[in-house]
Amino acid sequence: MPSPQPSTAAPIERLVLDLGGVVLTSAMPQIVAELAERSGRGEQFLWRYFNDRLFHPFWSGAMDVATFWAAFTEHAGVPGIEGRWQRELVASTLTLRLPAETVRRWAGRVPVGVLSNQRAEWVRPVLEREGLLALLAPVFISSETGLLKPDPAAFAQLTALGTDPARILYVDDRPQAVRAAQAMGITAIQADPAGAWAARVDARLGIAV
Repeated sequence: MPSPQPSTAAPIERLVLDLGGVVLTSAMPQIVAELAERSGRGEQFLWRYFNDRLFHPFWSGAMDVATFWAAFTEHAGVPGIEGRWQRELVASTLTLRLPAETVRRWAGRVPVGVLSNQRAEWVRPVLEREGLLALLAPVFISSETGLLKPDPAAFAQLTALGTDPARILYVDDRPQAVRAAQAMGITAIQADPAGAWAARVDARLGIAV
């Protein structure tokens, strides 16, 4: 039997993670479902409006959270319900998808950062609460940077870090973001819903679990 050939993949020197759907659960599906229930409007109707009118200004930070809720609830036909339920919904929805210890394990091997289309007001408190925020650097959140994936400008933030792009491992649950990262020369994998991607990260970092 021939002996196994050594891997020719470049060793990973930096790990960068998306947040929603990777490190954290995604808030928007629950927001749409809750608003559909309160308004009686279909989820597709609400998603179409969000994607067409709110996606870019909201995630880029051009629209503040209060304006987002006012616009979304008015479109749903239930204006004026902005307030406590939205804050409680977001707080209860955003939870870790993988153990915090897993991120700590990776951070003990290479620098671990974040690149995500998210609202800093929503995700920073969760990362802080879970003891992860201090471990993550850099933290590129679209509402703070104004740059949205899969725009190449968002991934240019990673290639500007001084690490060979091939030695950056990026993880995202969206295939279009994975392809955009790869087009910039970044090593990228797609996170699967079952979480098997974490074992792939361990393997690329040379961690035996």
